[in-house]
Amino acid sequence: MERVHYGGLDQQAFEVVERAGRYFARYDAGAHQVAWREDEISFADLELIESAPDGISRVLQLLQLKLVASGTDPYRSNWSPKSA
Repeated sequence: MERVHYGGLDQQAFEVVERAGRYFARYDAGAHQVAWREDEISFADLELIESAPDGISRVLQLLQLKLVASGTDPYRSNWSPKSA
């Protein structure tokens, strides 16, 4: 079972859900096409998202840098809202 902690895909195309004690950001990472992603974030990331006006941007930027460093394409879909 999962719980939405922040946002909503229907409102801003970004949300954070908790599932089994872990936090996941869901967002559209595509620039010219839709590329839905779901990536794990930390509780500290969630706190930053909730407390800072630019928190979402900062967390997504750091997350994308981590994905690139791990060899993952941060602009390729790995999730679909239909699968939720």
